[in-house]
Amino acid sequence: MAEGLRRKEDSLTALEFTRGGIDVPVAGGLVDLQPGRRHWPFTLEKWYADVLLPDGTVILVYLVQLRALGFSRALVTAELFRPGYPAIRGDAPAPRVEGGEGWLDLGAARIDGEVLSFETPGLAGRLKYSARYPPAALGAPFVAQRQRTLEWTVEVPDADVEGEVAWPGGRLPIRGRGYRDRVWLDVLPWRMPLRELAWGRIAAGPHATTWTVARLAGGGVRSVAWADGRIIQAEERPGTLGESRVLVESAVADLPGLNLGALRPVLRRLALDPREVKWACPATIGGHAGVAIHERVRWS
Repeated sequence: MAEGLRRKEDSLTALEFTRGGIDVPVAGGLVDLQPGRRHWPFTLEKWYADVLLPDGTVILVYLVQLRALGFSRALVTAELFRPGYPAIRGDAPAPRVEGGEGWLDLGAARIDGEVLSFETPGLAGRLKYSARYPPAALGAPFVAQRQRTLEWTVEVPDADVEGEVAWPGGRLPIRGRGYRDRVWLDVLPWRMPLRELAWGRIAAGPHATTWTVARLAGGGVRSVAWADGRIIQAEERPGTLGESRVLVESAVADLPGLNLGALRPVLRRLALDPREVKWACPATIGGHAGVAIHERVRWS
């Protein structure tokens, strides 16, 4: 199915910064994609990438590595949402998680510089991300709890994306706006200090923005945003969202592709049973029409 979705090595240049779980040196070189350190009894690392097309089509790709209480799992999931059509999904176990400057290899998915390629039984693709801006360390850390942290790096805040995705019985050329971020955390899920997390991004004409607003268990708020290459306050975030359609609405433990099996009720209880809703919609920034994706996660 994925024949013809060739890999190509390119380079992605950016800034340089270092943080606790992962290091990301990129001063005129390559983004360091080496997996972060492990911290017993729980570590989660997740790369998220998306592409938004002008007609409302959305592609989501997750590269995940979870270690919890001696249990270890790495997997790749990919999803294609086209207005008016059923969602197309695929997932595959990752036999390895290895990385370095400019590359990341999970077996079923790989990042080679600007190129993200993935292959699952339900959906495969090769997508080239031509970044418009360097990475932004928006949460370094985003949340700190004693010696544990939740760290968030936007590795590709906004990009022009070209490529193709294919599934059994079909394929689709891709030309849209892309994004990629990385979350690393060792905060114990049963002590998660978040009660609600709202995230989103807009790409419209020459403009782009992304934001996160978190409501903390103690009643405070932690927020940050990025727009056109600048880190700003979340309340300054530009843009207006249009009428949204639901892409995903589920308990996180029940999301397709996680395949937690008998561990699902255990991790669900330990993690305070977070529930996610993800939407796509038209949007505008400064009079320019565009597209957006946004989500909300709530913990019990």
